[in-house]
Amino acid sequence: MDTSRLFTAALQLREPWRVESVDFRDGDDGRQELHIGIGFEAGSRFRCPEPGCRRDECPVHDTRGRVWRHLNFFQYKAFIHAGV
Repeated sequence: MDTSRLFTAALQLREPWRVESVDFRDGDDGRQELHIGIGFEAGSRFRCPEPGCRRDECPVHDTRGRVWRHLNFFQYKAFIHAGV
């Protein structure tokens, strides 16, 4: 199993979300951290977040990069990076 498929399964991602990168980096405290980049294909459509929207799915117009601290992956601090 390749790394992307492993983390897609572990994070229970569903279409159109996908793992785009998996990277180990040195943290500020000198310990290794795991950084997982998640994204979606251009043109993907999502359920509209606006209350009362009558469309089943809406296109994405723009995103802002965000980072979330996830549970540790073994001894590594884990971070999720995504544009939402």
